[in-house]
Amino acid sequence: MSGRPRSFDPEEVLSKAMMVFWRHGYDATGLTQLEAATGLGRQSLYAAFGDKRGLFLAAVDHYFKTVIEPGFVAVLDAPGSGLCNVHKVIDSWEAVSLAPDFSGCLIGNSVAEMGRRDEVMAGVLQRKFELMEAALVRALKRARQAGEVPPGLQPKVAAQSLLALAQGLAVLARLRSDPAVVRSVMSTARAWLV
Repeated sequence: MSGRPRSFDPEEVLSKAMMVFWRHGYDATGLTQLEAATGLGRQSLYAAFGDKRGLFLAAVDHYFKTVIEPGFVAVLDAPGSGLCNVHKVIDSWEAVSLAPDFSGCLIGNSVAEMGRRDEVMAGVLQRKFELMEAALVRALKRARQAGEVPPGLQPKVAAQSLLALAQGLAVLARLRSDPAVVRSVMSTARAWLV
């Protein structure tokens, strides 16, 4: 005998759970908050995702698929100028960092919160950063081949530096959203590519 069919949209539930984890972090998010946000009871959440940890890992995958892939990877991989695409990403970092409800990056927040205390989660988060880095490297290689950046620019080093800068800015902007600081940091990022 099969169980009762699901009467909820898993993508919608993941979007709602993702927002709770994104705003509060993993440790500070309780099942009561997840139940309230998703409209599902504990049993339904556990049946669909296993447990809080399983829901979190699914939410991180959902974040990557719905936020990072379209707003970062797809922008960097779009046809045309690799440098222009990198600048579009930097512009979007600046814009979201200045938003009044800015919550940082779910992946970066989670790395900062969990560190190395959970090897499985650390591995999942590390792979997400590697995918982001690889997209930046591809765009920067195209930019170098097209002569848009100095020939000595090392795409991997530049990609790692840009990601580190963006994550640092995300932390800073969550503490004190000073538009002048955000603009100055992003101006520095753009200057690295000249």
